[in-house]
Amino acid sequence: MGTELAELVVLAKLIIWDEAPMMSKYCFEALDRTLRDIMKVNDRANFDKPFGGKTIVFGGDFRQILSVIPKGSRQDVVNTTINASYIWRNCEVLRLTKNMRLQSMGSSGESVQLTKFAEWIAKTGDNHWR
Repeated sequence: MGTELAELVVLAKLIIWDEAPMMSKYCFEALDRTLRDIMKVNDRANFDKPFGGKTIVFGGDFRQILSVIPKGSRQDVVNTTINASYIWRNCEVLRLTKNMRLQSMGSSGESVQLTKFAEWIAKTGDNHWR
């Protein structure tokens, strides 16, 4: 089959990639090709499945930092996001609505202040800051 790492990938039920929006689409496409190659060893049909049939969770906030393209235009940056990849049509977008970090805050005064700040950040990210 190959290396110990390849064997570990075959055994994995789930792969989680955090802060994915800051990566270039070429990283995701390379992962797709690699997993297809690794997973076809067990079943040739896996070569025709996205990511070789593995379940991948991409975490992150598209309202935050995108990939950096030196001297690139806004369009250059947009064209390198995962949304611009052939992979995107196989993705299901889930939106988290509750800030769990705020749930663990100690004092109520600090919690109220952080809640207001989190709401402001979300509105700013959605371009509703006025």
